[in-house]
Amino acid sequence: MADSETQLVEPLVAANRILANEGIIDVLGHVSARSTRDSQEFLLSCSRSPHNVCAADIMRYRLDCTPVTQSSERPYAERMIHGAIYAVRPDVQAVVHTHSRNVLPFASSGVIIRPVIHAGTMFHDGVAWFDEYDAGGNLLVSTPTEGAALATALGQRSGVILRNHGCAVVGANLTLAVMAAFYLDENARVQMEATKLGRIIFIDAEEAQRAAKVFHSLLVQQRAWDYWLKRLPSNWRADADLA
Repeated sequence: MADSETQLVEPLVAANRILANEGIIDVLGHVSARSTRDSQEFLLSCSRSPHNVCAADIMRYRLDCTPVTQSSERPYAERMIHGAIYAVRPDVQAVVHTHSRNVLPFASSGVIIRPVIHAGTMFHDGVAWFDEYDAGGNLLVSTPTEGAALATALGQRSGVILRNHGCAVVGANLTLAVMAAFYLDENARVQMEATKLGRIIFIDAEEAQRAAKVFHSLLVQQRAWDYWLKRLPSNWRADADLA
C-alpha cells in the first residue's frame, strides 16, 4: 500500500474487526473506504472473513471495481456494492455491507425500518429498498448492472435494505459508516421487540432530523470508535499485522 494510504489501512482493518466483534458483520460481510489519495479508487480487503482481515489483505480498486493492486487473492464478488455507490455519491467515504441478524427479518418481509431509538435517527431520511437483482441471478449484487441499480435505490439516503439478503450503509467517514451499520441493526431489534408489545412510538421525520445532528459531532464519533476499539481483543493489532 502506498505510503499516503497507510494511515487509512489501520482504521479499515479495525473497522472489519469491530463489526465482526460486535456481531454486525458475519463471515460474508465487508467494509471499504474511499482512497484519500485518489477519490476514484477505494480500499477493500480481498475475500476474507472480516474477523481475520489484516493489513496485507487490503486491496485497491477503481470505481468500476477492477483491481489496481496486483494480487493472487480472490476479491469479494460483491465489491460492486462499494464501487457503484462511490461512483455516484462523492460525499460517501465508507461503505459497509452486512447480513446482520436483526436487519434480516426486514429484508425478508419488506417491513420498513423507521427510527424508534435516538441512534436510529441516523436514518431520518428513510431506509431504501433494493430488489432489482439480475434475472437469473443469485441474490448477490455482483454485476455492474446490479451495483448501479443498488446505488440508484440508495439515492441520498444512508442505508438500503437488499431484499432477502441484508443491507448496505454509508458514511461521510469510516466511523460514521460503522456507527450506521451498528445502529441500523440496533434500531431494527428494538422495532421488532416493540412490535411484540403492540405499540410503537416512531420518531417523526422532523424530530428525527434534529436528533440526528448529534452524530455529526466528531467527539461523539470518537467516543463510539474508542468504545468499540477497547472491546477488541488486546492482541488485535498483532493479529492484524499492523505492528
